[in-house]
Amino acid sequence: MSLKYIREYRDGTLAKGLLGEIERLGVKDCNFMEVCGTHTMSIFRYGIKNVLPDSIRLMTGPGCPVCVTAQKDIDAFITFARDKEFIVSTFGDLMKVPGSSSSLQREKSQGADVRIVYSVFDSLNIAYENPEKQVVFCAVGFETTTPTVAATILAALEKKCANFSIYSAHKLTPPALAALMETDGVKIDGFILPGHVSVITGTQGYADVFEKYGIPSVIAGFEPVDILKAVLMLSKQVKAGRPVLENAYERAVLPEGNIRARQVMDQVFTVENSVWRGIGEIPDSGMVLKDEYRAFDAAEKFGMEVKEAKEPAGCACGAILMGLQTPEECRLYNTACTPEHPVGPCMVSSEGACAAYYKYKR
Repeated sequence: MSLKYIREYRDGTLAKGLLGEIERLGVKDCNFMEVCGTHTMSIFRYGIKNVLPDSIRLMTGPGCPVCVTAQKDIDAFITFARDKEFIVSTFGDLMKVPGSSSSLQREKSQGADVRIVYSVFDSLNIAYENPEKQVVFCAVGFETTTPTVAATILAALEKKCANFSIYSAHKLTPPALAALMETDGVKIDGFILPGHVSVITGTQGYADVFEKYGIPSVIAGFEPVDILKAVLMLSKQVKAGRPVLENAYERAVLPEGNIRARQVMDQVFTVENSVWRGIGEIPDSGMVLKDEYRAFDAAEKFGMEVKEAKEPAGCACGAILMGLQTPEECRLYNTACTPEHPVGPCMVSSEGACAAYYKYKR
């Protein structure tokens, strides 16, 4: 079944047909923002920007979880890594992200016990195997990863694993969309909504934002035909002047989403204001552990004082995440900032806009 979907959703004839429909609609001066780093990578990998009419501009949004993680949180991860009492576990994307003075990769090269994991449950196993050490998981992600972290916390509680904890930098997607709509200078005519996140939230997760702002919105998959179909649906909404919240990824996304995953997430986490790189503090956009699970909160457990930190001088990651600039408009891009020597996270995350530009457009 999966191979069938890959063939169909990468079919060149279908793609050409969708492009023809988009061109015939003839919408003028439209900015459609993809709110998912995987969409950004797919758009560049398949050259979708190159074949769309000049009147349609695809903008990168704050859909890369590593990229929107605040500098102070990156610094906190590095602080834990520098302490010999800790094993720090993380997804690979975070390793090369620069903090104020170092990175997890640099700390590892200097002897810190930093381990890449593929699941937060791997971190819990590390804690079981190393009872003499404190294991801290760098919990970065959107609604897609938060339920798994919540389930791991419940497992750690059941098995009384006292040497496991997380530093939560989890974020929620809909509040960021609202923040973008309220930001001066950001012109968005439609949202290509994230597929992975929407599997959890369902269509209903965006209802409040859509009702408030009435902006054309389409949930999309990640193959070329998926993305072109979403662009076509948005273009039709713009042409008709009737915004709709639509689901073009019905093979994976249900209207109600994954109810069980949200229940587990809501059992363990509660909503709090959160700082997003380049955007600032967004109300009710972060997820922190509830009081009954605070024993697994690394910052509280170990008295971590998270200091405010400035973003790297000259780095335009913040403006890029809001669609105000492209990577090529950043003066550091492909000069001082490269994947080998990154200045900002957008260059090293596998979902970062600068990484996509560097890999596919350069």
